[in-house]
Amino acid sequence: MFAKSLLLSLLTVSVANAHFTLRYPTPFGKSAAKQDQGPCGGYTLDDSTPVTEFHVDGEAVAYSSSHPEVKVLFRIIEGNSPDGPNSFKAFPIVEQYGAGDFCEPRVTAPKSLVGKQGIVQVVQNAVDGMLYACAYVRFVNGVLSNLPDTCKNGTGVDAAFSEDASLEAIFGGSTDTPTSSQTTSAPSPTNSPSSGSLKSFSMVAGVIGIAVAVFGGF
Repeated sequence: MFAKSLLLSLLTVSVANAHFTLRYPTPFGKSAAKQDQGPCGGYTLDDSTPVTEFHVDGEAVAYSSSHPEVKVLFRIIEGNSPDGPNSFKAFPIVEQYGAGDFCEPRVTAPKSLVGKQGIVQVVQNAVDGMLYACAYVRFVNGVLSNLPDTCKNGTGVDAAFSEDASLEAIFGGSTDTPTSSQTTSAPSPTNSPSSGSLKSFSMVAGVIGIAVAVFGGF
């Protein structure tokens, strides 16, 4: 009986700690202890918050999830406040199948943001509830020329567009701007994700605006 109770307790702790890690852009903080606290996993901007350049014509967003199945919202908030009034969704909600690394190598943002700063937010709806991560970015022209080492897809990781009312509700009065049907080009063979497949998600950046979500959990 004791052994059974101990096993159940360990499983509960394992699930509770099964969060995700925003690998790129650099997240606000490295601890996932408060990742269930929105909008940025228990972190706020301060003088020590790292700033990552975000190329508006194509930038990588990478994370690693410990959940075997999770739905993910990506968005970007203009300005220095996660509660800012202007936010944009770059992709439909994504459902990831299989735990491990995931990367979208060519995420775009509105060109009007060049020269400004903002927050990339990644929100996951997982078995243990909503989990949040954020990264502070500065928008620049062009396309990221070399993908970071963290931009890779784990073996057996698939993803497809999906729906989730709870994630959609996060937007509230935010600005959703799917005004372009353009698609991003796939990365070159030398920069392509190392393994895994993306069901119909692949390299699509079919909207202007990003939001990832990134989140500060290590």
